[in-house]
Amino acid sequence: MILRRLARERRGGVGVAVAGMMPVLIGFTAFAVDVGAVQLDSRRLQGIADAAALAAAGAPSDAAARAQAVVSVSDFPRPVTLRQVDKGDYSLDPKVAVANRFIKDAPTPDAAHVVLESTTPTFFARIFGRDMVTIAGEATARRQHYAAFAIGSRLASVNGGILNAYLGALTGTGLNLTVMDYNALAGAQVDLLGLLPLVRTQADLTAASYKDILDTQVALPKVLNALAESLLSGGNKPASDAVKLIANVTGGQSVTLSSLIDAGPLGAQQAGGGGTARVDALSLITAMLQLGGGKRQVSLDLGTSVAGLASTKLTLAVGERMQHSPWITVTDHGATIVRTAQARIYVRTTLLPISVPGIGSLLSINLPILVELASAQGRLASIDCPGTGARTVSLEGKTDPGSATVGTVNEDLIGDFSVALQPVAAELVSVGLGPLLPLIGVKAEGRISLGAAEPWQKVTFNAGEIAQGTRKTIGSSKLLTSVASSLISSTKVYPTIGILTLPILGTLVSAVGEALKPAAALLDPLLISVTGALGVGLGEADLQVTGMRCGQTILVA
Repeated sequence: MILRRLARERRGGVGVAVAGMMPVLIGFTAFAVDVGAVQLDSRRLQGIADAAALAAAGAPSDAAARAQAVVSVSDFPRPVTLRQVDKGDYSLDPKVAVANRFIKDAPTPDAAHVVLESTTPTFFARIFGRDMVTIAGEATARRQHYAAFAIGSRLASVNGGILNAYLGALTGTGLNLTVMDYNALAGAQVDLLGLLPLVRTQADLTAASYKDILDTQVALPKVLNALAESLLSGGNKPASDAVKLIANVTGGQSVTLSSLIDAGPLGAQQAGGGGTARVDALSLITAMLQLGGGKRQVSLDLGTSVAGLASTKLTLAVGERMQHSPWITVTDHGATIVRTAQARIYVRTTLLPISVPGIGSLLSINLPILVELASAQGRLASIDCPGTGARTVSLEGKTDPGSATVGTVNEDLIGDFSVALQPVAAELVSVGLGPLLPLIGVKAEGRISLGAAEPWQKVTFNAGEIAQGTRKTIGSSKLLTSVASSLISSTKVYPTIGILTLPILGTLVSAVGEALKPAAALLDPLLISVTGALGVGLGEADLQVTGMRCGQTILVA
């Protein structure tokens, strides 16, 4: 009976179970402590391996000695053996598997592979006779050659009126900068990687690395104030003052700078890399305002400011960069392509009135021209960093200019680059000749291609040209310095109604055709100024190496 009662009794069961499981629990605890100790020492050894690989890659010809020097001064508590040091070449080709990218004993080594070995003691595993565990650290590093480059169009001559109107429309307020202000901005070089820490301070960002800063949405005035501070510290007070004027009228726009700048392999850094990427302040401000405003289409009324024309109105639209490619890219191989933005320019101008014999009154001629510019492209061809001798960077670029058309388009669609515009014949003149004759006039239509598919063109920059910020221009195979002249000379002008026997129609068509010729010479400089303000070019692209650095070592695997 007592035995049956004990069999039914459940009090104290937990204590018995715990006592039975205690050896197992102690074993798991011992295992966790030992594993944690091994992982901690493995991380420390990996850090030494990383440092040794970086040192070895910095001088591949002396890789073993460099790696051993790092190991010798390490503070690891137990002896570290340099088990393996290989020098070779590391391929950045994304088509090659990571495990196969290191090529041992290449003729011109630029990388090193290091393997270290050491031990870490156990604590509870000693019960089972295991006092030490062997651990290893492995790292590969390469000498990275950096080059930053830009492609775009520099303003050949600054037109303060157009820039004030365009940038003012992007900011949503009026701008009243002088030509001197714009010249100061166009001539001021901005160190982009030197700018980012100032942006971090201005915006009170907790972001650490360059990439973190670039990926953070920041109020545009704060970025502009950081830019002004950067220019002032560089001794360029006129440009700094001009930036502050723009910052003061900029509203609540925000920008994510990664849409414009890609720091590439330098993105993980928190500092350094100064001089690697530079761009002129005017181009940077224009790009940021285009990005921050989100306003792809801007209408400007230039009134009578274009000499020789009665009135001029512009509708400007800037499209997204193809595949959202960053404007400035830091890279060390030719896979990245940098593109300018697409642009559309719709010019509606009224010529000074003309007198046509037989009509008896002055006639105004309305001339609409649409210019569509495709993106220019640039890519890094090579970086030559010889041990001795001149260092050079070669870029390749090509233009894909687009077209120019005399015709009328739906202005509401100009900013929608997903829609192909369909210009229709433009009515240049419309006039009534009394109750006996219907409304007559002159229409025109014409189109020229600004260039077909163009080949890649190569330009090379030496160290002096890079330091001076030299720009080299590539152009399409077709001369595009006189777009309006070429377009108008090929434009068909004809009467609105087909009564060709009426002498007055022939006279009218002839008079309008003659009036268009001098207008072309006035429109060409206007188009060049406007495309420059947009940061694109008519069949031309300016290539610039904004910085280069030879031999900085980075971990690659």
